[in-house]
Parts: sequence; structure tokens; C-alpha cells
Amino acid sequence: MKSSKGYYTQPTVHGERIVFVCEGDLWLVSTEGGTATRLHATPGTANFPRFSPDGRRIAFTGRDDGPAEVFVMDADGGVPERRTWLGAPLTRVVGWTSDGKSILFSSDSARPFMKWMELYQVAAAGGLVQALHHGPASTLSLAAKGKGRVIGRNSSDPARWKRYRGGTAGKIWIDKTGRNNFVEMLQLPGNLADPMWIGDRIWFLSDHEGHGNLYSCKPSGEDLRQETKHKDFYLRYPSTDGKSIVYHAGADIWILDIASGETRRVDIHVPSARSERAARYVPAQRWFESLDLNPDGAHLASIHRGGLFTMGLWEGPVRRHGKASAERFRLATWLSDGKRLVATNDGGGDEQLIVFDTATGVKKTLRGDFGRPLSLAVAPKSKGSKKELVAVINQRQELYIVDVLTGRRKQIAHSPHSRFMGMDWSHDGRFLAYAIAPEPNASCIEIFDTKNGKTQRVTRPEFSDAVPCFDPEGRYLYFLSGRVFDPVFEAHHFNYAFPKGYKPYALPLRRDLPSPFAKEQRPVKTLEGQLPGAKPDSKKGEPKFEIDFDGIEDRIVEFPVPEGRFLSIAATQGRVLFLRQAVLGTLSRKPGSPEDMASAKLEAWDFDKDKLETIQDKVSGIGLDLHKKLLAIVCGKRVRVINAKGKPAPNSDKLPAGRESGWIDWNRIRLLVEPGAEWRQMFLEAWRLQREQFWDGDMSGIDWEAVRDDYLPLVDRVATRAEFSDLMWEMQGELGTSHAYEMAGDYAPRPYWRQGRLGAELAPSARGNSWRIDRIPHGDSWIAKASSPLAAPGLQLAKGDEILSIGGQDLTRDEDPHKHLMHHAGQAVELSVRSKDARGRRATRKIVVKPMAQEFALYYRDWVEQNRAQVDKASKGKIGYLHLPDMGPQGIAEFERHWRQVNHKEGLIVDVRWNGGGHISQLVLTQLLKRRVGYTKSRWGAPTSYPRETMDGPIVALTNEYAGSDGDIFSHSFKLLGLGPLIGTRTWGGVVGIWPRHALVDGTVTTQPEFAFWFDDVAWGVEGHGTDPDIVVDITPQEWGRGEDPQLERAIAEVMKLHRKSSHKPLDFGPLPDRRKPGTGKRKAATKKRSSKKSRKKKARKKRS
Repeated sequence: MKSSKGYYTQPTVHGERIVFVCEGDLWLVSTEGGTATRLHATPGTANFPRFSPDGRRIAFTGRDDGPAEVFVMDADGGVPERRTWLGAPLTRVVGWTSDGKSILFSSDSARPFMKWMELYQVAAAGGLVQALHHGPASTLSLAAKGKGRVIGRNSSDPARWKRYRGGTAGKIWIDKTGRNNFVEMLQLPGNLADPMWIGDRIWFLSDHEGHGNLYSCKPSGEDLRQETKHKDFYLRYPSTDGKSIVYHAGADIWILDIASGETRRVDIHVPSARSERAARYVPAQRWFESLDLNPDGAHLASIHRGGLFTMGLWEGPVRRHGKASAERFRLATWLSDGKRLVATNDGGGDEQLIVFDTATGVKKTLRGDFGRPLSLAVAPKSKGSKKELVAVINQRQELYIVDVLTGRRKQIAHSPHSRFMGMDWSHDGRFLAYAIAPEPNASCIEIFDTKNGKTQRVTRPEFSDAVPCFDPEGRYLYFLSGRVFDPVFEAHHFNYAFPKGYKPYALPLRRDLPSPFAKEQRPVKTLEGQLPGAKPDSKKGEPKFEIDFDGIEDRIVEFPVPEGRFLSIAATQGRVLFLRQAVLGTLSRKPGSPEDMASAKLEAWDFDKDKLETIQDKVSGIGLDLHKKLLAIVCGKRVRVINAKGKPAPNSDKLPAGRESGWIDWNRIRLLVEPGAEWRQMFLEAWRLQREQFWDGDMSGIDWEAVRDDYLPLVDRVATRAEFSDLMWEMQGELGTSHAYEMAGDYAPRPYWRQGRLGAELAPSARGNSWRIDRIPHGDSWIAKASSPLAAPGLQLAKGDEILSIGGQDLTRDEDPHKHLMHHAGQAVELSVRSKDARGRRATRKIVVKPMAQEFALYYRDWVEQNRAQVDKASKGKIGYLHLPDMGPQGIAEFERHWRQVNHKEGLIVDVRWNGGGHISQLVLTQLLKRRVGYTKSRWGAPTSYPRETMDGPIVALTNEYAGSDGDIFSHSFKLLGLGPLIGTRTWGGVVGIWPRHALVDGTVTTQPEFAFWFDDVAWGVEGHGTDPDIVVDITPQEWGRGEDPQLERAIAEVMKLHRKSSHKPLDFGPLPDRRKPGTGKRKAATKKRSSKKSRKKKARKKRS
């Protein structure tokens, strides 16, 4: 078999042997290089291999069953054996104990937040997973002599965000004696990772001098030396056996001899069939992107996974245009002749606008810089016209009109405050209507006249006007607008909201046209709908098209339909179609699911019937042909085509594809994918997306073309989708900017058995083979994912009770009970338990539980409630506490849930540690800024503050290095606004926002840092640095180990100090107003409540005695 260069990563070394990762498997090669041998070839993938100290075994992170778990196998090959059943998203093997008996690893299992990595060990022979209690840490290295240890906190992969200096830049903590007395080893202005204790020096990866290289120093942090001199690719994932260090850079394995300091590349060849690069066919329906109906009424053009296809609606052959996978088509739209298409195509390297003849395959490139086109609109061609016009909207918020015959183009508009929100041509191709945002918070409709080159504004920029479309008969312009203000009282707090707010509207284009809904002004017609005296067979000419712009803004009329959320609007003869989107909670949605993709209702206003009709439910989009005769209804990935004036036949949704049901049979398309060519196309498109949309046009001074040239050759070495992902992350990491992500994509199918978890802390019992319940975290019993299965009503389990068997399988003390819950998440499982009965005696009984798949929500609620209880106890109930897990839907839900509980307190701690970012920080800050100025008092009820739900006391904020993005912005704004002291550690430092919307052909989404944040005090300084707290409080590994939280303790102390200094006093309204007539005496100081009969008798007895 022919050997080839692969994509080599994550090596480990022992003596003269290196094991590394390639194609998701483990390979063995000599330190001198040569042809490698595959050691591991299971259905899952392998990562982070580590030789045992004696070199006989290899521990690694495997996904043979789905979740990332710890596996171990013989170093010469063999069957891997699983050692953990954590079910966590992230698990990384980091080494072995010195005696070779246990495997060291980090994981975010049983933590309140994803990516909260802590260190654990598990016996190589199997057994209980033991926490090392060092707090957040990703890597660990033990001293060869003595009990010293060094850990890497935030030790990840610096290559993914190069030259990062923010709060989560890696730090190295060292315990020189093994007495759990950690100190930070040294402080460098860089990102430190993967510390290794070798002899009397600590080796580690750092980029503090601008590039990722190896350095070493003494355990004291002194005598810093640079050990490698790489200047091209970052050094990544170093590992050592004490004599050599191996690592990868680019796609190659390197080895450094510690004694001599010599570094060399290991020349490796892998004898692999590279099966994931083999061409294959995939279902066209799954990869459907867009379609356009041919004006001939019989054909369509559709794009699937970047490939362009044309075919008859229900009959005839299918034709693919262009080279499979090597080029991408987008936005394919038919021209008036029904023979040519205009589309974007990147077959020439850069994306270009082309005219494509479907019969001959001839492509004509329309010259000029169109940016990245987002939408195209072809103008109908009138008789005698010598122009074929296409309107183009791009990512630069520009609108062009180009003549495809001459190639001439003209920019007619720029939307400064938002992207254009729809456009449409008049039926004669003269006028183009579009929605533009000339003001920061409003959009309006403008019409461009191609005849005289003038633009007219037809609605005022006072509302959100969008998606204009012309009446095919040339009488009206229809559009959507958010100009309905019918407030709905908010369910939880004193507030009004406008959850719908939109309606469709009609704009008469001529002064003499009445409202289309004014029946009293319509001409009288016969039963057949004809004007009296009109001949039924008389032929209509092309509708006369005129626009009276004078006073047009004041002719708007609304459709007589309920307000709602609308996605689009389209006009056909005699009726207007619109998609009504259901108003749903963001947390209840399932993004990407069929229900979420097709959740709108297609409605039509029929002018002949004067009524609103439902055409179809579960719709995601619609489209008309150029003549507006045919209607395409998109339902997720399914499409049906019907007459634009009709509706689907009753009960036809489940009928097979064909003319009767209207469904298009995508199975007629044979969609070929050639992964190697596709990955190259995707790489270049992702690179172009950054070039076109990165927030700084100068790319922050980076030579972006040089970056492309450096990384593009590595695409040919990639053999799996996971390797391509790794390459994309490192390439985009060259931007040195936050939020440059790569997500999703078409990965080879792997087994995935959902691991069940019991949501409790278990330990082997002192005697026998049972497992003792040490703690059941406190969650929300009414939310399944946030409540322990063992806390379900009726089970009556408590600390100290024992589990004897799971699913009929007896437990043993040297085997993790969760082993018996693999593939049982959400399934009913019988447990045999031993607990105290009503008489206090230990008794065995059977119970049934449903194990959970993830424990994050449970441990999060438990963590929050522990913090709240600590604050409440320390302040004697005077101080409130609330935590925001992110600045998105979950974060605002948490804020609103707890705000009612804390705003009446005398002080508040707002905790944004571990905040995952989002966009709602300004909503929270607005609420915190409100100040109480008065009260409403009634006779019997307690006083109510004005404004309602406002704080009247000091506020303190807690933050840490894991508060990022909008968590950064909240933390910095909290300081700037003077709301109170900010306590903790420097934040993440990532404030260049994103708008993920450009999917690559295999569903991958790469994000472009587009929206950079600037502050009054530090300008652009938060990005890459973070926000410095007013009071710095870190948590050492030993404090984590003792379960202490000095950050929260300091926050309590500070807010109580501010509370004592504040003017907060018990509420005293003073004397009540006197409303009596003058001269009737003075009112008593206060009105006493009438005493009860019982109290009056008591007073009488006391007086007599």
C-alpha cells in the first residue's frame, strides 16, 4: 500500500517509540521516523495518548461509545478497555502516576458549567474515579523524584487564539513539596500551557515572545530559557518521557533531545487508504440549500451542498453543472429567458458573479468587486428592452444594479445602520423597491427608477419596514412593518412587552387608487367577476404601471389580519402571501430540529373573498417564479410546487412526490461529494469570509494572504473531517482575535450511546459491594434536567443509603456503577437500594429511576443555592445574591427568576463568574441602574417601592477569568457606571462579536469577528486583555481543595461594609398628612391599629392587678 504524508497531532514518547494521532486513530513509529503502524482502529476516535512510565501501556481519550472517556490499551496494540463512564463533553488524558497504577485526566464531569475542567485519577485496572481537588486545571505533571507537582490552569491550545493575553491565558501553579501548598510559578505576558516537570526544571509552552515555543525554568520560576525557535507554526501539545519531548507543529511531529537541546522533525509516512477522502454519494434532500423556479413553469434550479442542478419539476432528467465539490454555487436565479442563470461561483478562486448557460455550460463572469453577495433579484424583461438587470445586495450593506448583457454596474444605495431587508422588481423591470436602514433604529422603503436614475423614499424611517413586494398588476406595493403597539402585560414583572408588533401593509402607488380593503369603493362586477359588458374572452394587455410619489407616505393601509411575527411576504394575482412565525420561548426551541426549521404558517389574503386563509402549516420559506404564477413552499428540506393562486390538495402532505401532491423528489438527484476537493473549497471560502467580514479592513495588520499560503498546503494532508476542523481553528487563530470559531460540519458517523448518570455523589461502602450515596445535589424538582433522578418524589432516598444493583446487575466496589447505565439516559431503570424504613431499620427495596444524560443544570442549581445560602447566613438575610450563567436566554431567565427575590434586600451581590456571554448585559445594567425615589403605601399592605422592583442599597459584582464576551462587557460597564466594586480576577477579554450565519457546504459554520467593542476609558483595550477588577481575589488550588470561595467571602465583606456606611435605615414615613378643616385641632401623630378583644382583656387584667 502506498504511504503518504498524513496530518499528525498529539504525540507521546517513550524511549525510541512515538505514538501519535492521525485519522482519529493511534499510530506507532520510531523516533527516527519511517512508516508508522496503526495501533487503534475502532469505530470511535482517539486523542491525547500517554505512555505509561514503563512504556507497556497507553492511556488515551476515546470515543468508541460516544462521550469522551478514558481508555487504556497495550502499547503494542490490542483491544482498548474503557475506564470511565462520565458522559462528559470534555475529558483529556494528561498522564500517569509515577508508579504506573493510575491514569491522570481532566474533565468537566459533574461541574456547574461546561469547560470547568478539573483533575482526576482512575486506576489503570479500573475502579472509582477520584478527584484530586486542585480546582480548575487541565494538565498535571509529577516530579520524578519527591512529591512535587505542577498544574496548568487554563492550559489549552494557544494556537487557536494566537498571542492571547486575556484572563484565561494559561497559568502554571507549582507545589514543590507535595504538601498542597501551590504558588503561581511565574508570570509572563503570554499564554502558558502543558507544564512538564523534567529533572530540576519545568518545561512548558508559551507565546509571550509572539510565537508558540518551548521554554524552561527552575521550579522557583528563575532562569527562564527559550528551548525551541519555531517561527512558522505554533508548537502544540508537547509530551515527555523525561529524556525527550515530542510535539506537533503544522502537521508534523517534532522531537527535542533534552540533553543536547537538539530539535528535529520526524519524517513519518502512514500506509492508509484515507477512506474518509473517498468519493461518496449523499442524500440530496439533507443538503438542500435553495431553489428558483424557471419562468417556463416546468423546471427549477436547485443548489445542494454547493452543487447546482437543473431539472423538470416532476419529469425528465437531472443535470449537474460545474465540478463536484471543487466549486460552490450560491443564489442561482433564472433570467427571463429561462435558459440562463445568474449565480455566484468560486471556481476561479475568488467568488464571482456569473451568468451561466444551462444548455451549453458557458460561463460569463460579471467583472467587478461585488463583495459577498447575500441576495439577487432578476428584473423581468419588458418587450423591446435592451437591458437585463440584476440587483445585488452584499455583506457591505451595498445595493448594486448590474446589466448582465454589458456587465455595467452601478451602486444605487448603501444601508448604513443595518443590512437591506428585502427587495423586489416591478413587473415591467423599471422600478426596484428595497428596505433600507437610514436611521439607527428604523428602516423604510425606497424605490429606484432605472429610467431616470432617481430614488424616492415611499415610507418614513419611523418604524421597521421590510420585505417590499410589488403587486403583479402594478397597483400596490406590499410590505411588512413593525408599527403595531398593542402592549401585553408581562407575566412575571411590572412591565409591558410587544411580542408581536408586525402586520402586512399595502401602499397604493397612484393617487386615484383606493384601499384594496375598501369594498365600498370597488367597481361592481358580475357573478363571474367581470365588469358589466366586458367580453369574457377579451385579452388583457400588460398592466399600466405608474407611481405617484407625491404624498405617497400617507397612503399606507394595514391588512385586516391579526398582528404577529412575519418572515416574508409575496404577491400574486388576486392575493398576498405571508409567513406567520409562532411566538415561542427561546429556551423551549430546539435549533436545527425539523420542528424549528419549519415552524411558520403560510397564510394568504384573498382579495376576491376578502378573507384570510391558511395555505399550509410547518413552513420555513416560500418563493415565486419570475412571472409570479408558481409558488414553491419550503418545509425544512422538503419542497412542493403549486399554482400560486391555489393551495395544496387536502391530505396531500403525506403523499409521495409528484404532480398530485406538488412535492419535489430530491432523490432524483445523485449528489456526489469528493471530500478532498470539498475541504479545499471550504478552506478558501472560510478564508474569504474572514477577509470580507473581519471588523478591521486591514486585518489588524496581519498578512492574511500569507496566512492562506502557509496553511492551504496542509489541506492535502488532511484525511478526516476532524483534522480539517483542527486546521481551520489554527488558521483562523492567526487573527489573534476572539470569536473566530469553527462549528458543526459533516463528520463520519460514529457510535453514540448516551451515558446515563444518577445525579449524585457515590462512594464504595465500607463493607460489601454496595455503593453509598454521599450527597444528592439540590436542584429544581420541577425541571427534569435540573433534578437528580434519586431525588424524585416517592423514592425517599437520603445520604447514607446504599445502591446494591442497577438493572439487575449486582455492583462491585472496584467497578463504577455508571458502567451499567451506558445507553440508559432517559430510560426507566430498576435499582435495588438499602435504606431505613419507617421504623428506622435498614431494609432492601426496589425503585425505578430515569438516569439523566447531563448533570450541568443540576450542579449549576446546587452551586447557586449554596452560594445564596452562604450570603444569606453571613448577612443575616440582609443581602441578596443572584448569578448570571450567560448573557443570553438562560441568563435573562435566571435574572428575572431571582430579581423579584433580591430587589427588596438591603444590598446585592451580582455574580457573573463563568458567564458565557451573549447580548443582554445592557438589559441587566439598565435594571441595576434604576434608583428608588419613593413608595406607594396602603393601609393594610406593605409599602411598594417606586419605581417598582428597584434596589435601595449597595451592589457588588463578582467576576473571574471565565466571564467572557458580553460577560466582559457587563463587568467593564459595571465599573464604568460606578454601580459598585468589581471583585475577582481579570475577565476573558473577548469583545469582538459575531453573527453566525454563513454555513459552508457541509454545514460547517465559521464565525467572523465583526463587531468590535470600544469603551470610553480603555478604547479597544478589553479585547485580548479583559477587564481588571477593582479588588483582585484569586482562588488558589489549595483553597479550591478545601471547598473555600474567597471571592464570594470578599464580596460579602465588601457589600456589608458598604451597607454599614450607607444611609439605609428602617422605613419611616414620618407624620401622616392632616386633611381636616382648619380649627378642628391637631391630628394624632399616628393612627394605631385597633387592638383585639383578647388584648383588651389582657390589658384590663394587668390594670386591675
